[in-house]
Amino acid sequence: MIADFAMTDLGPSLRVLELLEEQQDIAALKRPMRVYLYGDRQELAGIAPALEKTGWANVEPFYSLDQWAIICERLQSTTEEAIVEMVTEIENIIAHTAIDFDGWETQIENKH
Repeated sequence: MIADFAMTDLGPSLRVLELLEEQQDIAALKRPMRVYLYGDRQELAGIAPALEKTGWANVEPFYSLDQWAIICERLQSTTEEAIVEMVTEIENIIAHTAIDFDGWETQIENKH
């Protein structure tokens, strides 16, 4: 796992977590999380089962704006641990492909 962590650039994700914290986000609350993946249709279709196995929905590739994409979603928290685990998981799934992991997004949850 340490080797996987070393391959993953967590800088952008940690900056997003700082912005969420500034907005008084309650990190422990689960909310929809979307991940953006772009690449070759066959490679995207090839990783769909692994995404589904790890709890992601909407894993079917689609063509939009001159490129193939998967914009998958699942419920999860935004604790640092959960985000590090998610980013590492995605990076491991797309390892050895030319798929571009273009990041993630979620909503601010600052009310119980």
